[in-house]
Amino acid sequence: MLSSLYGRLSPHSYGTLCALMVGFVNLLVFLSYSAHVFTVESVLHSVHERDPDRVGPHDGYYGMAVSNAFYMLSSILIVPSLSNYFRCKWVLVLCSLSFIIYYVSFQYLNRYLYFICCGFFGFSLSAFNIGYSGYLTEFSSNESLPRSQALSWGLTNVSVLVAGVVNFLMANANSGTSSSKYRQYSEGEIRVFFGIETTIAIASVILYAMLPNKEVEGSISHSHVKPDSVNEQIVEMVSVLANRQVLILIPFYLYIGLFFSFWVTIIPTTFQFTMALSKNVYVPIYYGAAFTAGSVTTSAVIMKLSSRIHNLCCKPLMVFTFLLHLSIFALTIAATPEWSTVRPNDEPALLIQPSSDLILNRDDNQIEEFLSSFLVLSCNYARTVISSMVMPAHRQQIFGVSRCYHGMAAAALFFGAPGLSIYSYAAILTVFLIAATMVYLYTCSFLEKQETEEKIDCESHSTYHQQRIAPLEDSDYLYGMLENEELNLFRRRYDN
Repeated sequence: MLSSLYGRLSPHSYGTLCALMVGFVNLLVFLSYSAHVFTVESVLHSVHERDPDRVGPHDGYYGMAVSNAFYMLSSILIVPSLSNYFRCKWVLVLCSLSFIIYYVSFQYLNRYLYFICCGFFGFSLSAFNIGYSGYLTEFSSNESLPRSQALSWGLTNVSVLVAGVVNFLMANANSGTSSSKYRQYSEGEIRVFFGIETTIAIASVILYAMLPNKEVEGSISHSHVKPDSVNEQIVEMVSVLANRQVLILIPFYLYIGLFFSFWVTIIPTTFQFTMALSKNVYVPIYYGAAFTAGSVTTSAVIMKLSSRIHNLCCKPLMVFTFLLHLSIFALTIAATPEWSTVRPNDEPALLIQPSSDLILNRDDNQIEEFLSSFLVLSCNYARTVISSMVMPAHRQQIFGVSRCYHGMAAAALFFGAPGLSIYSYAAILTVFLIAATMVYLYTCSFLEKQETEEKIDCESHSTYHQQRIAPLEDSDYLYGMLENEELNLFRRRYDN
């Protein structure tokens, strides 16, 4: 019944429906993901203070490092191969099943089980990113892809607001149960929190399985060439890894991994570890609201301008976001205590002092969260668009490679996180930002030049074809003239 309904829709309407549906399911997945990464370091830090033998003081960071290491390996060795045998929506189903295993582990939390299940978490991230990107290409062309991603990803990022509400409710319910100056998580709170996470993951499995499964004529996925054997898959992945344009884009892919990890895990941890903010129950919902407002605004702007500005997600967006990245790094340094990234403290910030009384009224916080959401979405849009343009015939492989470098950068960042201050993060990110911008703009120029040359070749071929046909048409005309002349000559002779 649903298949016949999808068949009657126009490609544009079908693409809009698919983008909305996958965006809604992603909202649920990212609701549990965002609520978890905002708090995982603080949760494990609380468990360590109660029972030092159960988990380490920074196992939250180390667990995220392990997750991203598995994310990196899954992105090049496992998930792209699975996508050659399963449609992308089934890859997303596998993603949610692995999330369930990870969330259940918090009901029996100990160090060794946690690190093992972090491997499943890393696989889930890889399956989600590659499956989601691949699913978009099943109903999107190169022209409609930015709009489809803006629509679905804008809806997905409402999850950050909902995650903030969930964290607020949990914090408010337990606000009077701890005598500590900093945010502490009780055993009961952890069990309830991750029980809710598990329930959401189960719902996402069902909803992913119900996604439409029809490819649209002219979509990007039609240009994808599937290998016939495992050996061909390995050769294909190696060829993508060794591709010149992919190698050039490595700093860009690394930077996205660094920036995303910094903003969704490190910055929320500084809220938990800064004494002036850690006991304020409104901080999570405030963070989520500001982030969501920026995400929805960004999606609306890109949807509106993508049809008016050619290749919006290439040079124009990258130049603009480069300036915004520098601005937000300066703001972060000014408003964050130096070592709130690592331990609970009451140290002053460089210029703008944190205050729980003014948290809802401070313009610097509002601007910081709004801009961060714009930059996170912009980086995701840019990565998907540039990857699909560089090697459209190997879309799953290049999506996997881009996530591989993302995971590599994030794993390195989290392994070093216990020794990095907010100033160290700003310095590392700035260096990679400059390199990422340079290689991205170079790749855009190369692709534009390549597109221009292809158009010239097509026009030259068309002109050559016309020049070959024109003499034939002229010869037919002359042949007809000769026939008429011979017929007239015969008639004159017959009359005489």
